[in-house]
Amino acid sequence: MDITLYLPNEASLPDLRSEHSSEQAFTHDVEETGAGLHHVVNFTNLPEHIDLALHAIGESARIPGAWATVGGQRMSSLVALWNRLDCYRQSLSWSDRAAYCQDKAASIRSGSSCGLAFCSVPCRFSCPLCALNGRPLAQSFGYPQTQVLAVLGEIDWCPNLARSTES
Repeated sequence: MDITLYLPNEASLPDLRSEHSSEQAFTHDVEETGAGLHHVVNFTNLPEHIDLALHAIGESARIPGAWATVGGQRMSSLVALWNRLDCYRQSLSWSDRAAYCQDKAASIRSGSSCGLAFCSVPCRFSCPLCALNGRPLAQSFGYPQTQVLAVLGEIDWCPNLARSTES
């Protein structure tokens, strides 16, 4: 997974200096994006340097005109990306990361009166009722509908969402 952060050329870059900078935690360039010149910061060595990526995304969320892509797919919001990436970061300490996603979704459902006790959606960010993101509820949560929700929820890049037949 690679995450690319785009910041308008006139914007100040977040402080990305760290002990990891020399280890290729990110690359930086200035490019024409069709919307003008942008600083382009690419994080390819994830999850190893996920904390640095989270820091940069968090700092950039307040910069007008900043945006990001994950695997080339443009994200609708840096705040939403930060939340999804933080959820992924939290899963890294679990040996069964898919179970982490199920547990996280179950705890969100129980606290939000979701009503979908057996919802097969593996992530809190892709269930419209659990995440309260305002998207219409799909008729069924089986695959391929789950994949559609993952795309709409902008979490289809998450490696924890591999179908059980792909594991």
